[in-house]
Amino acid sequence: MADIEIFPTEFTSEGETIRGNFVIPSGEGPFPGICKFHGLPGGPDQVDGFAMNLAEAGFVVLTFDFRGFRQSEGLFTLSGQIKDAKVALTHLLDSDLTVDSWSGIYAASWGAAVAICALAEDPRSNALCLRAPIYDTLWFAQSPMIRPAVDSIAETDPTQIRGIDDPELQEEMLRRMVEDAKVHNPMNEISKISPRPMLIVHGTDDVGVPLAGVKRLYELAGEPKELVIVEGADHNLSDPRVYAITMKTGVDWFKKHWVRVS
Repeated sequence: MADIEIFPTEFTSEGETIRGNFVIPSGEGPFPGICKFHGLPGGPDQVDGFAMNLAEAGFVVLTFDFRGFRQSEGLFTLSGQIKDAKVALTHLLDSDLTVDSWSGIYAASWGAAVAICALAEDPRSNALCLRAPIYDTLWFAQSPMIRPAVDSIAETDPTQIRGIDDPELQEEMLRRMVEDAKVHNPMNEISKISPRPMLIVHGTDDVGVPLAGVKRLYELAGEPKELVIVEGADHNLSDPRVYAITMKTGVDWFKKHWVRVS
């Protein structure tokens, strides 16, 4: 881990500065590259965890905060995040750190919904790994859990989402979330990922994102696809044992698919 480098980076999406880091493995590059898409809001540290595990396996990882989150400019919208995702992939592929013939996406929770909607329109990424995906953005945007979650973020750590502690901006974000979800929904887009390989990893104890919904999403996807259900895993992987299983599952899957094309 001591040989892994963290290199700050930024790019512009629709005039907003998006900030993040390249997590760079040891050895001589260029390396296969992976973009990491965080959830809603995701953790403030996007480097430790999966990105570090991927770097140890020989991948360079681009982590970043979507517009409206933490270090990045702008206000949160789903449609804006989809645009950010495509620009992030360009930033990854244009880097001297990465090979230009292969890229992957790792995305968690809400970020998984963003990834599906972005990759449905963008063929450049070769492999998609989704953890605990929000399978239906309209269901999620209209669910009763949204308001308490937003209020909690506004009260405990408003720096996670820009403008979340402003009542008018908060209402605008929630309104846009529903409107965007009527246009951008993973359930309508997941079939467009094929023939690129896709892995979905989900936990039996994820009470926020029901396994039955994730299975419906999986059924709509084309081949090749894999679904791994981790016994005892909740949405935040709070159990260290299932965290390790989930991380290893994703890293090993990316290694397998990179070897196939390298």
